[in-house]
Amino acid sequence: MFPTLTLTEAKGRQWDMIIAGSSFSAMFFLQGLPKGLSVLVIEKGRHMTHEEQITTGFRNLEDVPMVNTSPHQKEWVLHTLLGGNSNCWWACTPRFHPSDFRMQSLYGVGEDWPLTYDDLAPFYQEVEEAMDVNGGGSDHVLPRDKPFPYPAHLPTRSDKLLRAHSDMWWAQPTARANGGPRAQCCANGICDECPIDSKYTVLNSFDRLAYDGAHLLTEAEVRAIRIEGGRATGVQVRSDGTEAEITGSAVALGANALFNAVILLRSGVDHPKLGVGINEQVAQNVLVDGPGLGYFGGTSVTGHGYALYDGPHRAEHSGVLMETYNAPMELRREPGRWGERLRMKIIAEDLPRDDNRVVLRGDDYVIEWAGHDDYAWRGLEWGMEQLQSILPDGLDFWGFTEPVKTEKHVMGTHRFGTDPARHVVDPDLRVHGVAGLFALGSGVFPTSSLANPTLTISALALRAGRQVE
Repeated sequence: MFPTLTLTEAKGRQWDMIIAGSSFSAMFFLQGLPKGLSVLVIEKGRHMTHEEQITTGFRNLEDVPMVNTSPHQKEWVLHTLLGGNSNCWWACTPRFHPSDFRMQSLYGVGEDWPLTYDDLAPFYQEVEEAMDVNGGGSDHVLPRDKPFPYPAHLPTRSDKLLRAHSDMWWAQPTARANGGPRAQCCANGICDECPIDSKYTVLNSFDRLAYDGAHLLTEAEVRAIRIEGGRATGVQVRSDGTEAEITGSAVALGANALFNAVILLRSGVDHPKLGVGINEQVAQNVLVDGPGLGYFGGTSVTGHGYALYDGPHRAEHSGVLMETYNAPMELRREPGRWGERLRMKIIAEDLPRDDNRVVLRGDDYVIEWAGHDDYAWRGLEWGMEQLQSILPDGLDFWGFTEPVKTEKHVMGTHRFGTDPARHVVDPDLRVHGVAGLFALGSGVFPTSSLANPTLTISALALRAGRQVE
């Protein structure tokens, strides 16, 4: 653990780098920084050990104010603790598909990223090694220069059936341990509260995150950036009702896509796209019954299906990524066949919309939510229509749930690119027009991809830290 300071102690120093937040983007950015800097990590939440979290069930879930004018229910899930959402994630760690970085060039949709899959590949590898990620062979549908650090978890009966039917089903890469220093995943299916501390979190990885010169200030909220002469010179914080300023030569925002945007707005950063385009994937759960299906895999989410992911269809609607689960949503009632069920989630990518945005309301903020883009809904509908054609014959029951209320992936509020007129952040995650100010995390994503964003968030942050001189 980094040395922890009081607010008075933190105010009494000039820092080389101040980092707001303590989850994936903040910590991997820290790992990328050159050695020898004095760094202050400021976390809004408190430090609770894993044991305290499990014992109390405490998560400090943020109450996110929202005006929802869409026809669907919507939730945003953000936890404020030391380690942020790393405490409650499910540790699913796929890379993005190479095509995800070139949606405009390939399909005339959205916007290309200012870097490519190949640019990010070495940083993906470093993060996978830091997280002890496990996965399938090196011939995975996504290009790899090296094998996964650890082998994949055992497949379920359903996974085996699906893989025998098609070569587009793969083990899901995960940071739920299957080798390495943490306890072996026990496949209990309650990964948000992992009882044995098997998944990668910031808290169980502080020994790997060690950085000489880094200090920690907890229970202090970064409210705004102090900007003078076009340069970030410190932060304004609130702690236990006390307002204070802490000075630094550079500032990195690693809170999350929502709070990064709020902080930048409060700081007077004036950009037409700041806070605009908040989005996340939309998903639906599916139940499939039939002979040969079943559970008994080695972790909670075991498989990925890529048959409907990429292709020309993405010019008209989203593709879908399919996840297979090792935990039943509900059991079959037929005697002797209770386990002959496949639980699957199908996930469609969203596109940023200008009428989905974060705005300030006095000293606070609100999300104005008009709904997922039609591109996502068309993709989800198409994916459900295609399922029977890509699954084995003889599956005799289909059950579709309502779309899930959240994928817990907030994205797109300060998108990055090379044009300061259209992008809030540059390709190295520096805020255009403000020297010494970085905005990390999934807020920079121009498009959302179908895959879980955490590995990409972490790889981008590590890369950004390496650009600091």
